[in-house]
Amino acid sequence: MEAQTLRCSGCGAPVPPDAPQCPYCQAQLATVACAACFALVPLSASHCPACGAALAPRVPLVAEGAPCPACAKPLAASRVGDLETRACLACGGLWLDRAVFEQLGASRERQGAVLGALPTPPVPPVAALEPVQYRPCPACGERMNRVNYARRSGVVLDVCKAHGLWFDRDELRRLLTFIAGGGLDRARERELEDLKEAKRAAVQLPGHPASSHEFTQQADASGHWLTAAGLVGLAIEVADHLFGRD
Repeated sequence: MEAQTLRCSGCGAPVPPDAPQCPYCQAQLATVACAACFALVPLSASHCPACGAALAPRVPLVAEGAPCPACAKPLAASRVGDLETRACLACGGLWLDRAVFEQLGASRERQGAVLGALPTPPVPPVAALEPVQYRPCPACGERMNRVNYARRSGVVLDVCKAHGLWFDRDELRRLLTFIAGGGLDRARERELEDLKEAKRAAVQLPGHPASSHEFTQQADASGHWLTAAGLVGLAIEVADHLFGRD
């Protein structure tokens, strides 16, 4: 059994167990206050890292019977591997709370188990492109953002920054297959190359004496978190980086 490491839901970088914010990309981590000492504890933790108290079982954010974001049919409690989900039996979509998604991102072993538990669908017929729709979050009702995971995966997810992610039929399997095939690493390497290229272009701009130094700092910081996460960074990228509309 591999040791689990808490990783940022914004960039996949390792973070201290008691950190409410990622030290690399500054993303706010999903936390709850410990009932014993009031320290902020990651939602994916089972014990408080400050006092050791056991945390109360997590209550799913989306109730059974909540309307499916895609087809409005009632969602049902379901499990994929050891993940607790809400599933739509009508359209085949899945909802993962943010904390559950963070748990999935913390373990390659868990990613492999979930991937093995997901069915491989038959090759679907070629369908006409449908208009983009921004769907309501089943937890809060607000419209979710559409996110091309890791910018380059081609898996476009519906994301509520505060509550979680909606996966249409087969999207979770496609995302995990992308990760297992090294897609996240390739995306990070490509982004780092883009940053370096932009840095070289900034240095050559006339009339901007500070641009070289400032961009060097930005590229170095970004390069740090891009490479620090290694292979285990299943992540929701936040703010302007990934939560903007497509």
